[in-house]
Amino acid sequence: MAGNIGVLNDEFNGVECIPLSRLKELPDKLVRGIEPVFFPDEIWEIRDLALYISYGKLTKRIELSRIEIQSIEHFKRNISLEKTALEIKKTSESPFDEIYKLVTQLFFNLASLHICHPRKVYHIDEILKP
Repeated sequence: MAGNIGVLNDEFNGVECIPLSRLKELPDKLVRGIEPVFFPDEIWEIRDLALYISYGKLTKRIELSRIEIQSIEHFKRNISLEKTALEIKKTSESPFDEIYKLVTQLFFNLASLHICHPRKVYHIDEILKP
């Protein structure tokens, strides 16, 4: 719900928005190139292998894996989802496909929480037209 309020606020202020909950519908070739950008108005931090998100007086805690923490560090540098997975693979024994799945799922989760969004605006309905 907080994410939806943030999107409505952005739209009211003239910022072009996409429905972040629909990002999973994009073709994988586009998802691989998504460069995450963080919303500046959200309050969050990482500590003790967890993400803490503040919503006024409430705080939500989400457990994170080491790969997810590494992913967020790459997201902060606007590195694409695919390049993030490739960089993490260099220091991990996990298979690339597993890492990529964790990276993209984390991005989708952060987007649904209005923590980050793609740098580029995707017009999903136009992309998905037959």
